[in-house]
Amino acid sequence: MRSRRPGRPRHIQTPDTDLSARDQVLDAAARLFVRQGFAATSTREIADKVGIRQASLYYHFASGKDEILGELLQQSVRPTVDKVAQIEGMCPPEAPETALYVLMLLDVRTLASLPHNTGFLARLPEVTRSPAYEPYDKTRRGLEDAYERLGRQAVGSHVVVPGTTGEWLLNHAETVILMRRSGDRIGGAAEAAIAASGLRMCGASQDQIDTAARQAEQILPVT
Repeated sequence: MRSRRPGRPRHIQTPDTDLSARDQVLDAAARLFVRQGFAATSTREIADKVGIRQASLYYHFASGKDEILGELLQQSVRPTVDKVAQIEGMCPPEAPETALYVLMLLDVRTLASLPHNTGFLARLPEVTRSPAYEPYDKTRRGLEDAYERLGRQAVGSHVVVPGTTGEWLLNHAETVILMRRSGDRIGGAAEAAIAASGLRMCGASQDQIDTAARQAEQILPVT
């Protein structure tokens, strides 16, 4: 008799979704982690939610929960970090407030679109103690550095305390996480308002904000 590969994915039931098996695991884990906490969620619960055997989960994520968590955390920052160089290259060098506006708008949209509001996971105490947190924190610091650089270049950035610009701006963008947590609907108007207020923190005038918003409409579709 031919033996089966250990941990090979086998569905117990046919899922009503177009997601791959791996993405189904991520989606189920995200839902459970946000709803009941990372520490309180077992790999068996995740597997049951997807409709696969527990051993099959390890076929996709050999390290189990920590690996799943690491990927979910990175999804909240990596898409924006990966676009920083492109944003800076496409925005007029004489208008750094445009690059800042685009960065913040892209960041807010990324957080607003995450399934189950997984941006909230990084705020859970048990998550900050996980081995998966350090790589996420390193990526997030890269995003904070981009905010710091663009914020300091923006007009009137002297109104912000040196060395804290990036932290303030990143925390401001991340308010969308708590807005979603409160049940608020995050649409285009709310996203634009967050980006605009970020520029105001750096002392940009309304004319500069309006110009940045217009230029962002041309830049964002190609990022």
